[in-house]
Amino acid sequence: MAARRVKLGDIFIDSFFQYSITLGGASFAAGTETLTGALPIQSDADFICVHSVYETGVATATNSTRITLLNGGTLVKLTDGATQRDLTNLVGGVPADCLFGTAERPYMWPLTHRFRANTPITFQVVGQGAALIGLNQRYVLGGFKIPLGTFIIPEA
Repeated sequence: MAARRVKLGDIFIDSFFQYSITLGGASFAAGTETLTGALPIQSDADFICVHSVYETGVATATNSTRITLLNGGTLVKLTDGATQRDLTNLVGGVPADCLFGTAERPYMWPLTHRFRANTPITFQVVGQGAALIGLNQRYVLGGFKIPLGTFIIPEA
């Protein structure tokens, strides 16, 4: 009996999932700093990224303001921790609004990307001006999880 070939389309996707990371705040003292953060992928499942969004602003008990900055205000470089593959082709990263959309208009990835379970996604963010001083930027990757053992994805 021939083995049945399993395809991604055979997977029942029952839940949407998001990973997010917030960088900035007091770390943006001049607005031109380079900040780095790691977003760990949970160990129970691989994550398939479908879209990405970001938000710049400040939220306090008395003030909740979102602002829009030219080119997103930062250059962003993403690195897949499992393969150490840089997902951008520019040394310093790409403008945030070229890789991330808004909640109303998310950036839909032209091809999905698999981030392996229990590995990090590294974010390197370079501020592009004084308008960022003291502000947070939240980056969100949306997609779905594939529990380990439910689907065999060939290694690249």
